[in-house]
Amino acid sequence: MPTDWINPLAYIGLAALTYTTYKFTRQATVYLLPSTLSKTHNPSGQNWALVTGATDGIGFGFSQELCARGFNVILHGRNASKLENRARELGAEFPNCKTEIVVLDVVSVTSAGIDTVASQIRAITEKHGGDLSVLVNNVGGEVKPYTLVDGYTFEEAAMTVDMNAGFMLQITRALLPLLCEGTKGLVLNVSSISAFGMPYISVYSASKGFVDSFTRALEAEFYAESRNVDIMGLRVGQVRTANFGVTRGLFVPNGRILASAALNRVGCGQVIVWAYFWHWVQGLSVELLPRSMILKITTMKIKSLKKLEHGGNKVKNT
Repeated sequence: MPTDWINPLAYIGLAALTYTTYKFTRQATVYLLPSTLSKTHNPSGQNWALVTGATDGIGFGFSQELCARGFNVILHGRNASKLENRARELGAEFPNCKTEIVVLDVVSVTSAGIDTVASQIRAITEKHGGDLSVLVNNVGGEVKPYTLVDGYTFEEAAMTVDMNAGFMLQITRALLPLLCEGTKGLVLNVSSISAFGMPYISVYSASKGFVDSFTRALEAEFYAESRNVDIMGLRVGQVRTANFGVTRGLFVPNGRILASAALNRVGCGQVIVWAYFWHWVQGLSVELLPRSMILKITTMKIKSLKKLEHGGNKVKNT
């Protein structure tokens, strides 16, 4: 190699190493910074949070953690009796917190249905006092897991997009005026590692990619308009839920552990963040390894998960 090339290549290598080190250090520090969640607290002490998809898994974990941190919680779901049971559980565990429920099927939602939710939430806050401070867009899932894109019907594809992207967009749009009325608003959008693009869940992956893009765009919009609302996208890996038979472990937390980690990331200075430290460690491979290698690994993993499926189609969060 000509000696004329040695110094420029060395500088390029040093610059690349410096940039990589900076990115790694910046990401690692988010797990050390204190949460700013308390800034959303209303001076009256009546702080309200709405959690979508709140009956199981990550959604119920968020409901528990928000109650533990002094919020009254509005639980959203499509099954009224299940929501009422969960509200009673929260009332027993956190007697100082108030709970309310909102029943709405996110797949068949209409303009009138979304407007009704906004009216219900305003009625709740006016009845008990306080403001809606936090919106957790958690609801999501796959209606036809582990299938090729041409294996979907028109209705199944539309349902998957509506569940993971469409409803999040509509509920955020409708509730943003309420979030702007309080001391400080916060929107948390639950995304997924699958947003990088995964085989056999292509529609789901694409809808989670929308979550990331929508989060970034809203962050820019809030900044441009000086709106007193923060937004953060939570990238999530595998989580132990009642609907999916995987063993809890270091890299597979339950919903409440994941929710606690996510709330601890509020105010970390990043728009999209890995909520759970060990999911970030897993995610490093997606960012650093060649795409061809990632595809081999994810294909093997998803095919093994497919074998765990029992009893036909299930809806699973993230």
